[in-house]
Amino acid sequence: LTRQNQQMRQDLKRDGITDLKTYGDEKSSVSGAVAQTLLDPIHHCFFHKITQVRSAAVQVICLVLHQGLLHPISCIQYLIAICTDIDEPNRVKAEQTLIELDGKYPLFLHSQFFPGLRESFKLQTSLFNAHPVRGFRNNPPISLLSHVYALIRSSKAHRHSQLVTMIKQFDDYKKTDINLLLYIADNLAHMSYQIIEEPLFVIHHVALLISTSGSTYLEQAKDAVYGRDIAETIKDEDEEEIDEIDAVEDLPRLTEVLVSCQSCTLLILLKKHLMTQYNLTDKRCHEFSPLESTKVYEKQITRHSNAAYDPSPVLSAIHQLTLDVDYESEEFEKSALQYYKEFRDLMTQQDLSEFKCSDSEHEDADKSLKYYERRKELPVKPRKERKPRASKTPNKEAKKRKLSKTPAKKVKKKRRRYVLNSDSEFSEQDDSDEDYDGT
Repeated sequence: LTRQNQQMRQDLKRDGITDLKTYGDEKSSVSGAVAQTLLDPIHHCFFHKITQVRSAAVQVICLVLHQGLLHPISCIQYLIAICTDIDEPNRVKAEQTLIELDGKYPLFLHSQFFPGLRESFKLQTSLFNAHPVRGFRNNPPISLLSHVYALIRSSKAHRHSQLVTMIKQFDDYKKTDINLLLYIADNLAHMSYQIIEEPLFVIHHVALLISTSGSTYLEQAKDAVYGRDIAETIKDEDEEEIDEIDAVEDLPRLTEVLVSCQSCTLLILLKKHLMTQYNLTDKRCHEFSPLESTKVYEKQITRHSNAAYDPSPVLSAIHQLTLDVDYESEEFEKSALQYYKEFRDLMTQQDLSEFKCSDSEHEDADKSLKYYERRKELPVKPRKERKPRASKTPNKEAKKRKLSKTPAKKVKKKRRRYVLNSDSEFSEQDDSDEDYDGT
């Protein structure tokens, strides 16, 4: 250390620098400029297939952030991506840095959560060439973003906003890749939920999206199968059997709709998985309201099974409808009709579950109404008049009036006196004694 200090002093004298503070500021500004210039290539190294390259990039970014040479918001999404790395030291380093940044700048992590989810999907795609990319680790299945979600779940408002943002990606299939939707569904299915309000909140918004987009997809598919003129006259309960249809009216349109509706199928499978995982009934999910803040929804929950989220129906449908497309083949037409039937049955089950829940609510209301009507029909028994109870404490005014009519006589008290007799002895006498002379 002494030799290094001497070398540093010689360098400062040679450069003509006398103020160490100025020298430090200039050196830090140069380092910050270099780091800012090389930031994009360093971020590109986060997605390299070689583990050593990713480790070096993580180490450089963490060191630069500790020195304060870069704005944290430019690096948070890439650190979130590294939290899903297969290399454990990289994950631990990124998680520790995110914890420190969350303590200093909590809003930065909340604003960069979903961009970080996209970057993590990009990292998993580069690491695993096989499709599809899954969003959880096995034994037991847990979300890749479980640690990052644990940092933002402390705030209810931020937690809800991030969950809603993830669910809204399923609204428009054309804007989002189906592989990214599957990655999001895996994370939602295996997230580290702590209280019962969290899975109920996800199920509530998933059910709303299913009821809106699912019915739209079903109407479009029905128009493609029967034709718009015939489809308008067919009701759901009177729909013909699929096996009796000779030919599809518009097979390319039906194929396009069936590929698009797989996002809705992912949501239906996600809802079933969460209900099975946390032992939730249709009635309880239907009664939940996000605006209702009660302590009932703050109870701790545990998983009842370690089964993984299974999207195999969606994967097989996408594989057959996108890779093996042959509109002139009868087998392809039959498979398309079969997928239409499966999607129609799934939507019918959703409608039946909602109808049963609403019907049970109406039955409870009818029972209470009938109970009150019966109470009205019963004969009313006349009530007996009760005598007023005598007060335990006597009336003071009456007592005063009674005393005023018969006033009490004053009794004159006798006073005792001690007198000295002629024989020099004391004796007691009353005032009323005749012999008492007052001496």
